[in-house]
Amino acid sequence: MSLRILHFSDVHLPFPSGAFRMPEMLHPKRLVALVNFYLRRGSKYAEAAQKLHGLNEFLRREPVDYVLFTGDTLNFGLEREFTAAAPRLLETLALARQGALAVPGNHDLYTRSSAAFHRKLFAPLFRSDLPEAAAPTGYPLVRWLGDDAVAIAFNTSRPNFNFWNSSGRVPALELDALDRVLDFPEIAARRHVFLMTHYPFDEAGFFHGLRNARALLKILRGRENLVLLHGHNHRAYTHFVAGTATPLYCAGSLSKAGAESFWLFDLFGDALNARRGAWKNARFVLLD
Repeated sequence: MSLRILHFSDVHLPFPSGAFRMPEMLHPKRLVALVNFYLRRGSKYAEAAQKLHGLNEFLRREPVDYVLFTGDTLNFGLEREFTAAAPRLLETLALARQGALAVPGNHDLYTRSSAAFHRKLFAPLFRSDLPEAAAPTGYPLVRWLGDDAVAIAFNTSRPNFNFWNSSGRVPALELDALDRVLDFPEIAARRHVFLMTHYPFDEAGFFHGLRNARALLKILRGRENLVLLHGHNHRAYTHFVAGTATPLYCAGSLSKAGAESFWLFDLFGDALNARRGAWKNARFVLLD
């Protein structure tokens, strides 16, 4: 049986009017980020809502079975950002014919208060088909993808107080739970196991990458049915994990001007065919 799966990331939807309220905006990290947004970052994502709408139109033209989202719906993790963005993201994920799965990004969990908003407003995304596999933190999440594949989502994002620190980490409890769940017979027997998280599966700089990437990769080695998916880096790419035959796909950013992208996977038995989506003439298309 064939399956079609779409992976996208890093939308960074514009903040709504009245989003900047006290005392939320007094957080030093947000004040610095706001200056950066207006001086440099904001113009690159000014049409993010249009790009998300464009993805919806693509999904209506080219139906998929499952949608996988690896985080960063927002910019500052503000309460009004969450209330405005949640229905938009949920609408997109609902366009999948059989189901969807998502994890938060570092901009979604920008501060400790952001984490509470995310749990409240994105609660439908936390449903797991194998809840007994999760650590007390709620991750990893499992979504069966037909009879031959499965998606496993684990969280690498966390609130960092200092504005210069955007690093991630897999919590120790979740790392242990992930190691166990990958050995479950019903998962180990699947032809394709999509492991999805926000941060790249490498350290990529002390203040920007995944702090315990080596520990994560250690438990993944020797597993031949893995496909690694992530976001965070705003350019799409694919390569094999060093020293292995495990493919890795970064979705890039759905909305960054001039670099809009996603990945579309067609599964036929053991075969996986990956094509990249791009923004051309005000619509998303598949590249040859």
